[in-house]
Amino acid sequence: MIYFYYLLTSINFFKHSAEKQSVLDYFMQFDSLLFLWLAAAALIQVQRYRKAAKTEQDNRHKMERVLDRQQMYSQLATDITTLLQDNVNNPLAIIAVTTQEIRRRFQQDAEIMRWLDRIDGAMGRIHNTIRDIRTYETQKMVDVSAKELEEHRRS
Repeated sequence: MIYFYYLLTSINFFKHSAEKQSVLDYFMQFDSLLFLWLAAAALIQVQRYRKAAKTEQDNRHKMERVLDRQQMYSQLATDITTLLQDNVNNPLAIIAVTTQEIRRRFQQDAEIMRWLDRIDGAMGRIHNTIRDIRTYETQKMVDVSAKELEEHRRS
């Protein structure tokens, strides 16, 4: 469009080329062309700004989704470990109290003490497994979030 306008202005300029013109006449002949170039440059800048704003908004939405997913994973890990603790730790507590009572009553019997030590060791492993599950889920959540953030930075 600018070049078409330039063509029309040039044709008009050459049509009147026989007349004597001053510098002001030349400027007045082509001043609209300068305005059109400035308007085009401004439009390009506005488009760049809009694109940058849209990209920033998309990035913000991605980050919000990552944080929402992270919160969901955290809640899920908490719910699972709470459920395990309620359903496993409560019976383990009863077993621990019972083994302590048996230890107190049969302190002299070495064979019973070995069996009780095995029970206590197994309870400790179960307790450690529950703790490890919670740690694993937390680490998994952090790793997934870090991976998504890294992908976000690359794009």
